[in-house]
Amino acid sequence: MTGTKTEEKKLIATVLSAALQLWLRSQVEGVESLKIHVGGGNRSLLRGSIPTVSVSAKAVIYQGLHLSQVALSSSGIRINLRQVLQGKPLQLLEAIPVDCDLQILASDLNASVSSPLLANAITQLLQSHLPLTEGTLEHLQLRLNSDRLTLNADLITDSHGAIALSLDSQLQRISSTQLLLHQPYIKADPLISATVLESIPIDLGTDVDIEDLSISKEQLTLRGKIWVNP
Repeated sequence: MTGTKTEEKKLIATVLSAALQLWLRSQVEGVESLKIHVGGGNRSLLRGSIPTVSVSAKAVIYQGLHLSQVALSSSGIRINLRQVLQGKPLQLLEAIPVDCDLQILASDLNASVSSPLLANAITQLLQSHLPLTEGTLEHLQLRLNSDRLTLNADLITDSHGAIALSLDSQLQRISSTQLLLHQPYIKADPLISATVLESIPIDLGTDVDIEDLSISKEQLTLRGKIWVNP
């Protein structure tokens, strides 16, 4: 009897792992390696509640953002099990908190910076805080250093053509939902003389809970929690 229950548990876990694989792959544009572990007893699984799930992935592309390594874990996940067992796509039945550990290489940032999501966010952020009356940003490049972030770009203007713009700043975590560009130093002659701006807050939204941020020359590491909605 015990052997039968063990086999049933393995079968259910295998089906759920496959369904989660398909669901996760449908959420991203690309992933090189994806490993999933489903934990829990048959009783919970048969009720459509997954006690624990851990995910590790490499070379993930999500909405144009490149992530070298991703580690995720969550618990108490309610899904449409009956439909999954009938071969239908997995669906979340309620929002879930997901613990995240993201490693983003410098090369990832520059592969991501052309994505509409990141490029638009950077452009809007700078345009709302820079002393500019004209211009758009093109050819953005990001460079990492110890606790610092450097942005280089071409500022395209009608009056002066393309101007080299450089912004260097500390990047700090100031709360679970906010980062801060601390006293960014900017230069874009002749439109902007070298100057130190007021610190610029970056609001990440209520679905994000950042616990730790670290930056080295090689990579940016984020640890925290995000809420995934159905």
